[in-house]
Amino acid sequence: MFRMSQKLLILNLLVILFLVSSAWSFKLKFSLEKGSDDIHLRQPFTAFFDQSNLRLYIADTGNNRLVSYELDGTPLKEFDAAGQLRGPIAMIRDDQGNLWVVERPLNSLTFIDLKAHRLERHQIIYQDNPVLIDRLIWWSPYLMLLDRTSGKVLALDNNLNIKRVITPEDPNFRGFIDFKIKGDILWGLENITGRIFAINLKNNQENIIYPQIKMVLPISIEIDNQENLYILDRDLKKVFVFDKNGHLRYSFLKEGFQPGQVRYPWQLLFVKSNLLVVDEGNGRVDVWGH
Repeated sequence: MFRMSQKLLILNLLVILFLVSSAWSFKLKFSLEKGSDDIHLRQPFTAFFDQSNLRLYIADTGNNRLVSYELDGTPLKEFDAAGQLRGPIAMIRDDQGNLWVVERPLNSLTFIDLKAHRLERHQIIYQDNPVLIDRLIWWSPYLMLLDRTSGKVLALDNNLNIKRVITPEDPNFRGFIDFKIKGDILWGLENITGRIFAINLKNNQENIIYPQIKMVLPISIEIDNQENLYILDRDLKKVFVFDKNGHLRYSFLKEGFQPGQVRYPWQLLFVKSNLLVVDEGNGRVDVWGH
């Protein structure tokens, strides 16, 4: 009995050491704070990674522009559509290289053809109500957007017609606050509760994951290649990392103004093996890696 207890104790110690070492394996690599014009980011909301040209794009909301970077953090260009952009909070590039931008003050899904220098603003309507767009993802051939009002994910075709509405079957569903798509799986973070829904977009099978700790204001989700779940809590100023069953592995980040600290974080985004934390409050994007 004593030998068995010893073995269990050693095993528990090894598990603790593993979790601690995992927590410290993320290190701050660098921060994105300025454009190539040396102007500081102001209230950045989201980041987008374009795999076709290996560029990072930041929605620099307070400066009414988009800023692009090399993967090593070198600033490249600033784009404000000749001064026409208004409070961009999210963007993606589609398969043809066109930009789709959410302009929050106008509640517009804005199409930008860079080659033709053409800008078109669109209002999306769902069930006779304007869609308040929060997040954008390109899942070819659909433009996937999150409607903050309903908490549902809408799939739009090339003509901006709603072809599909993604929402869990759970009658107690309270709406998504963020979502990501990995392969054919949509991972949705439920507003307030922090529950995570994994919905197969091909066969509609779904799974619910219940994080094993109570969070205050879960705001963004990411998933790594091992299906570890990363949840950003805007109020607690932390990233909580769970395994695919919802068990806490570790957490990191804390509130502050120094590099690697956050004030009002809004989004998580994996770019290759690096984790980006978009911090509206400190006006920067911190890049964490191993």
